[in-house]
Amino acid sequence: MNEPPPGVSGSRRPLSSLAVKTLLGALLVREAFSFWTGHPFDFESWVRTGFVVASGHNPYSAFWAPVPGVSFAYRDQNLTSAAYLPFWPVLLGGLYRLWEAVGANNRFVLYFLLKQPGILADVGTAYLLYRLTERWTGSVASAQSILAFWSFFPYAILITAVWGQFDSIVVVILLGLLYARGPLERNLLDGLGILVKWVTVIFVPLEIFRERGWRRLTFLVALALPLAVTIVVFAAEGWSLQGFGTQGIGSVALSQSKGGGLGMSYSFLLSLPGVSGALRHVPFFFAAAQYVWVPGVVVAGWGAARWLGGPDPRSELRATLLVVAVFLLLRWGSYEQYFLYLFSLFALDVAVFRPGRRRLFVFTTTVAFADLLVNNDLGIRFLAPIVSGVTGFTTQIDANDSYGLVRTIALAVLAGAMTVTLVQLLRVVWRDESDPTPWLHALYARWGTWSKRLVGR
Repeated sequence: MNEPPPGVSGSRRPLSSLAVKTLLGALLVREAFSFWTGHPFDFESWVRTGFVVASGHNPYSAFWAPVPGVSFAYRDQNLTSAAYLPFWPVLLGGLYRLWEAVGANNRFVLYFLLKQPGILADVGTAYLLYRLTERWTGSVASAQSILAFWSFFPYAILITAVWGQFDSIVVVILLGLLYARGPLERNLLDGLGILVKWVTVIFVPLEIFRERGWRRLTFLVALALPLAVTIVVFAAEGWSLQGFGTQGIGSVALSQSKGGGLGMSYSFLLSLPGVSGALRHVPFFFAAAQYVWVPGVVVAGWGAARWLGGPDPRSELRATLLVVAVFLLLRWGSYEQYFLYLFSLFALDVAVFRPGRRRLFVFTTTVAFADLLVNNDLGIRFLAPIVSGVTGFTTQIDANDSYGLVRTIALAVLAGAMTVTLVQLLRVVWRDESDPTPWLHALYARWGTWSKRLVGR
């Protein structure tokens, strides 16, 4: 349907047997990877964080040694714990205690348990995409189509079930914003997202600009909720709030705000040694580059707020998509897991409102998937839990003059391609274009035209 009604369509129907089977298949596929794969740094950090919290220690107070019997990577060095507000560390600690009670000292059971929040949220994402599509179109066939897509979307499976990231929890919150009725519900969800992984702070400017009068102050709820929960957790656990230097909750907030460079956009190009070395001579360049996303989401929120007013899901989705795209473009390090936010919204947009954007969606996901594979050595590094020497092997080949150089060039090309793609997506959303041609396809077509003219001469 090219022009679906702007409101909701009918009442929610019970899930069909096909939808139930699809969700079950989505769960089984993810569980098949859950207990024996993982990112050597991130997932190992989850393991150590869970142990530290379960042992009654403050995870923000130090870098932590390997855990005997369960650590699988970087066994010769200490690692930082999970660099987020207390939601994730406390959840990891609870899962570690559960493993101690029921895991029979089997480390693969621990890996399985630590993957469950992200996996269940990813399956929940598929369910919410189904319900939103059904709600806005009234078409069970369209809802089933997007359900099947996300259930077996390789990118989401790799990030959540293989890598072990938990961004799918934030994706569920992000989709929940499209259900929210009124500023209080939206800001409660924003606050929950900030508590989980701070990212939904990017919607605070949008909330401020879209409201009028005293209702603008409801954005304070989004900031107060994670602050209050953090204080309560620290008090209950007896953790110290000290440590605003190289360690501690203050450094956690700072590192998450400014980013770490590289990633899947222009920041990768500017982080290359030769480029970054030259740019260090430019006063305040990197200090500004790390926070340019802040004015970016403010401007995006101001512009998108003009589209909002009344129960129009198309405008809500459009505004949310714009803010996310601006954030991914401007953040100093847009990493693979962050693109789950974009792809969930973009897939919903294509399924419900703008089917003509399908080509651009496919192109964007293809570039991201290529980057994901190249950056992680075709997935070899995810075998770290079962192949003891794989981390050292990938570190060695990444530093190799031949393979490492080719890998770096490939990542630079893909980062440049994604940067241009995000710029095009911003233009598409801002202009509300219904049938855009991916920029590389258009460039190829123009090159063909120019070639024919040259040959004709």
